[in-house]
Amino acid sequence: MNIVKNLYAYVWPGNDNNCNSFVFKGVLNNGKHLVVDPGHLFTPSYQEPGLSRLLESMEKDGISSASIGLVILTHAHPDHCESAIVIQQEMGALVALHEAEEAAFKRAGGKVDLYLQEGALELGSNEKTDLQILHSPGHAPGHVTIYWPAEKVLIAGDCIFYRSTGRTDFPGGNAAALRSTIARLSRFDIEYLLCGHPYGNPGILKGRDKVQENFAYIQG
Repeated sequence: MNIVKNLYAYVWPGNDNNCNSFVFKGVLNNGKHLVVDPGHLFTPSYQEPGLSRLLESMEKDGISSASIGLVILTHAHPDHCESAIVIQQEMGALVALHEAEEAAFKRAGGKVDLYLQEGALELGSNEKTDLQILHSPGHAPGHVTIYWPAEKVLIAGDCIFYRSTGRTDFPGGNAAALRSTIARLSRFDIEYLLCGHPYGNPGILKGRDKVQENFAYIQG
């Protein structure tokens, strides 16, 4: 699903738990692609193919898996990061996440190439794509969200869903931190809220009014 310009969303279509994935097409040098949260390789209960479904959907949109240059992980829970290991090993892509998520990613068998920090992330050398990395703890200590100011897009990971929020009962979760994160994110100018899971909704909220109504609902 094309969201805006060269940003594509791949809403998880299966029955088992897996995350939504997002792709910035051709934003890296040499026309390579950025993938955010490629999800499970196979889902844990039903063994549904996560990565192969994602790559097939990308190919239909003219996005070659052989040209994935970078994977950004919002956090290192298996339902977001597992496929990153295969993309890294078989396609030569780099994997980036917040340093506080490195231990969890290593336990899953992964290796970090780049650490994400709060601040600007400039992609490409000719037609640049300027993103902002926001440290957004609560669901996980090193959770990050990605804001694209030019198009008013927020890739929210597992911070916020449709009328719901991420869990805080996993190791490293912190309910107070998540409340602060959500309060902070609600102040951004957002036209497209892209959530990490299709819980009660595909997880794609379009329109500032709908986005703000969703923040207001979950903040009570």
